[in-house]
Amino acid sequence: MVGCNGYRNPALYAKIASTVDVASHGRLYAGIGAGWHQHEWRAYGYGFPKARDRVGMLREACEIIHKMWTEDYPEFRGRYYTIDKPINEPKGVQKPHPPLWIGGGGEKVTLRVVARWGDACNVVGDPQTVRHKLEVLKRHCDEVGRNYEEIIKSTAVTVQLVEKEKDASKAKVASTRGSSTYAGTPEMVAEELRALVEVGIDYFIVTIPRNAYDQEPQTRFAREVVPMFA
Repeated sequence: MVGCNGYRNPALYAKIASTVDVASHGRLYAGIGAGWHQHEWRAYGYGFPKARDRVGMLREACEIIHKMWTEDYPEFRGRYYTIDKPINEPKGVQKPHPPLWIGGGGEKVTLRVVARWGDACNVVGDPQTVRHKLEVLKRHCDEVGRNYEEIIKSTAVTVQLVEKEKDASKAKVASTRGSSTYAGTPEMVAEELRALVEVGIDYFIVTIPRNAYDQEPQTRFAREVVPMFA
């Protein structure tokens, strides 16, 4: 759901995002994260900074992106990045700026970055874990003076629907890093999702295995599960 901050300069990211928002007539959700996939980092020749550096880069990047989207002559000097009044025009259709979605549930840094700069977060886990992460986010919001209710709370789920309840345990759900997996009838899956809604989730990013090859499960999810939340 997000792009890796380490793969492009944040000022360039801000310009790209602004252009896409204009080209799409204000339909962009801009997603960013610190990055975790070591092989991918190294495959592109970006090295693989330590975790503390990756999240530190993300923290600075989010501030730079916000400045690029909202200021005419933005300046920033940090440990990892520096900008000196770069031009970013047009800034985008959505006001005050395109929504910035920040992936990750790190409690000390990432969720604090969300509280300061994010319009949406993405945390993953069972209801108890998600409840805890959102409580941490709320504390960070209180500390920085941010309205917690302004932030969209999302989670990623992988879903495989079956015809009969007894088949749920036999269903093989594709393993997807960064998402919780659910197999069952529409009613069973809806019950699992409701448990996440009850702890504060208001947006689901749904992955359906092999969706590129067979769209019927997606159609069935839309027809049989989504209406339960209308």
